[in-house]
Amino acid sequence: MTLPELLIAMTVLGIIATVLAAAVVVTLRQVDSTEGRVNVARAEQSIGTWLPSDLASTDVGDTTLPAVDLDPAATPCGNCGGIDLSGANALQLAWKTTVAGPPATEVITRVQYQYVQAGGEWQIQRIECEGANPCTKITVLHDLDPPADPATFDPDTDRPVWAMDVAAPTDPAALDLSDNARRIVVTVDGGGGSAERGGGLNTINLTAGGIATSDIAPDEFTVPSFVRARSRCGGPVTLVIDDSGSIGQSNVDNVIRPGAEAFVEAFRGTPTQLQIVKFSSRADAIGPVTTDPTGWHRYADMTDDAQVDALKSSLSILTASGGTNWEEAFFHTFKRSDGTNASTIPNRVVFFTDGIPTRNRTSKQHNWDSSYRNGDAFIHYNDGHYDSSWPLDDGSSFHQESFDRADVILDQHRGTDLIFVGVGSGLTSNRSWIHNPAVYGDRTAPPAAATSKTGSEILAHLLANGPSGEVPAIYDSGAGEYTNPETADFYLQSNFDPTAFAAAMKAAALKDCGGTLTVQTKKTDGSPVADEFVYENVEYRDDTGTVIPSEPRRVTTSPVFRTGTFDFEISAGTPYFSVDVVPQELETLSSYTFVGWSCRAGATAKAVTPIPIDASSWEGFTVDVAANEAVSCVLEVS
Repeated sequence: MTLPELLIAMTVLGIIATVLAAAVVVTLRQVDSTEGRVNVARAEQSIGTWLPSDLASTDVGDTTLPAVDLDPAATPCGNCGGIDLSGANALQLAWKTTVAGPPATEVITRVQYQYVQAGGEWQIQRIECEGANPCTKITVLHDLDPPADPATFDPDTDRPVWAMDVAAPTDPAALDLSDNARRIVVTVDGGGGSAERGGGLNTINLTAGGIATSDIAPDEFTVPSFVRARSRCGGPVTLVIDDSGSIGQSNVDNVIRPGAEAFVEAFRGTPTQLQIVKFSSRADAIGPVTTDPTGWHRYADMTDDAQVDALKSSLSILTASGGTNWEEAFFHTFKRSDGTNASTIPNRVVFFTDGIPTRNRTSKQHNWDSSYRNGDAFIHYNDGHYDSSWPLDDGSSFHQESFDRADVILDQHRGTDLIFVGVGSGLTSNRSWIHNPAVYGDRTAPPAAATSKTGSEILAHLLANGPSGEVPAIYDSGAGEYTNPETADFYLQSNFDPTAFAAAMKAAALKDCGGTLTVQTKKTDGSPVADEFVYENVEYRDDTGTVIPSEPRRVTTSPVFRTGTFDFEISAGTPYFSVDVVPQELETLSSYTFVGWSCRAGATAKAVTPIPIDASSWEGFTVDVAANEAVSCVLEVS
């Protein structure tokens, strides 16, 4: 490219002082360009890959880290393992994650956006340091404007405001932490006149949790072209399915596969990327090959019906055979084939098994190649320590080393939300337990004294990273559903009951996505539209017709961000909310013709009531949203 790809400037727009006290305002502008919409899309994609999740993770009210650091000399680490830190910090964010114990430990993640000269150009680099893990670096933006005088530029004292200007909260202590929609304003200048599609100034609202839109004077900022209030629904999720021989093919066909299909359908139409990993003696990701050309990881876009259908169809491959290899299941979930961390780490893993681990990745009873049996994939794990004092893996009995190796992998990823589903009589028997985590790092550590644990206790120990801490799910057999899906992480069932298993799968899927409404815009042939569509949730009511006090919220769909999601907090005892959504800025949609709305929750169609718009052929809609469903609505245009 002959033009600079992107010039970043982060500024406060016309927002009143109370909002300034509670928002990080991020504005990015691209220099004049004839590339119009292409540049806007490129900038949105770059922003959307990193900045929203970093901002959403940051508790700007936490002054102890600090959560937002604008000191040019700030660094995300003491020693970043050879990463060049010679540039100036433009924005550093930090947040805390509590890892289950015992004892519980706190991990601090720091992410810095560094302005630095590299390879003859000025860049913005994103450097992430999570606890004691090695730091990572990626170049976010290239070809930025240099300092006015590069010779006198001092990265320790000079803030690169010409590249990135940040407005941080002026009074973090005054934040109302009960709010959940603090705005982050991002402006992308695609070049060209404002009347040109894809050109002009486009404003994108992202989220870092906390301020209501009523505090922003509507005449003081440009109506955004992309507004995304923070949604708890979305991101990468992995379902791990045990199809070992002990389950039996009848249970696979009549319980496991239908339950997994219900899990997939629950996410249909939501902004979720879903992967399924099946395992017995070894593991494989199933479903369509999408972002990973090797097929090692296979995340399906749940807003794409074709990918959803392909993922469901792939479940036909489930066959009851082989041993139970927990390590291999988690290895395939979190690692690449060479043992390095996967490029996509799931936000949540739902793990189903019917028993205890009998195999691991070093098992020699199978004709696996040496790289598959690589015992050196994990730092500080001494595979050679286990000797005759530890039981051998016979493929049917509980194998302690196999548990320990699975535990090593999960210990590296305790920041991921884990939900375990254990089913069957294989979890009721007592096993000889000689767990000693010291062996992970000390080759001389002896095995601990043997005790007895049931299979369910062993499964819960892996989940909670200790002998207690799991949150059991409570099942209402009369209603056929779980009553505490928001907090439960351990679903235990004594037998293979199709109704109970499907209920567990649905509850696990909807832990975050229940009570949400996702909007998409498509042409009549199913393809996405080329322009932005703005939607407003103007009002919602409970089942008695009582209006729930709220401020109007907006989301935007675009060629890059194809969905917008509204979240609703639906209390126990309220069957549903009736939600009104109306398209906005109709004057910009003259090249499109309204066709109609359709909504569904998973595979079930939802009734839609039209909302006429005065002096327009366009319509909004009303749909009921329950706490235990994720509703997806599509506006079809021609």
